[in-house]
Amino acid sequence: MTCEISFLPVGNADCMVICDHSDAAVVVDIGKPRLLQKWLQNKNKKYIKRIYITHAHDDHLPPLLKLVEFLDIWLKQGEVETFCLPHSFYKISVEKLIANKGTSPKYDRLELALHRLDDWDRLGRIRFIPASRDSNSYTQGNLEIHVLHPRQLFVEKHLATSNTKLNEISLVLRVIYGNFAAILLADIENAGLKECVDICQPDELNANVVKVPHHGAWPRNGDDLKQLLETINPEIAVLSVGSTNIFGHVVPELFNLLLNLQNDNSKQLKQFVCTEVTRTCVKSASDRSSMGKSGLTAQQLCAGEITILAETSGKWTLKTQTDHENVISSLPYPACQGHAELGAVST
Repeated sequence: MTCEISFLPVGNADCMVICDHSDAAVVVDIGKPRLLQKWLQNKNKKYIKRIYITHAHDDHLPPLLKLVEFLDIWLKQGEVETFCLPHSFYKISVEKLIANKGTSPKYDRLELALHRLDDWDRLGRIRFIPASRDSNSYTQGNLEIHVLHPRQLFVEKHLATSNTKLNEISLVLRVIYGNFAAILLADIENAGLKECVDICQPDELNANVVKVPHHGAWPRNGDDLKQLLETINPEIAVLSVGSTNIFGHVVPELFNLLLNLQNDNSKQLKQFVCTEVTRTCVKSASDRSSMGKSGLTAQQLCAGEITILAETSGKWTLKTQTDHENVISSLPYPACQGHAELGAVST
């Protein structure tokens, strides 16, 4: 029996589905609701045991109307048992609605959408629950999912001082299947990243697989990210990133860090893989310098959908949507082969 962790190619966004041998699934983030719905249908998954939304940015959580539309469609053909909404998402949404009563043409639809969430919860169609460190762990057979970050008091303090820096309270999840583990780092950065490094114990961070945070961005506290990835000490790193993104992802600093970890004989990292091709692997450094932070003009899959097939023994295999080796060989500057123009990489 295996557990499958699938990273869907949703551009510069996140959407992951975790499936064991049953007909149930756990979803982490909903970068593209229609793509997720089609994926679940193709896999004949009717029962979503849990949905985790790591934080309330549109590349992880659809806008309220689209979220309710997705759930409404899904509940006509399947079930959702529990849903971990982002911290204070419902409260903040209600406050915004009250503050803008009658001033928006979408007001009535937004009010109805909030009522639908409340009705589903009240009637037991979906159970909406919070998620924070040491609370509401998920267990199904050999599969466990634990929230490593954030602590509840960290969340409340953070929201009291800043409602905008939501990446810092991204859920960091540890997926366990027997002796196999994966760490999903969402968009963790800055104060949240430092908190995660300080609070999490090495034994709960160690994992076979890591989902690199924030689509290959580089935080202000890059040393903390380096320390976190060194502690996790994964065998493979996965990047969910979009070809056309306008943020310069994946940035050279992040690729350099991964290459340094690969070249360090004391570390386990053997490879890293991206869902889509980015400009770093297509353009020279001089070409990129004239592009600002703009990306490529069209989507190009690198690995495409990335699936990790894990066994309880700790062994795992990688499955990609594309003929990944051929895609890499066609690129002018493949970073995963150390051929991108990134600046010096120590060995």
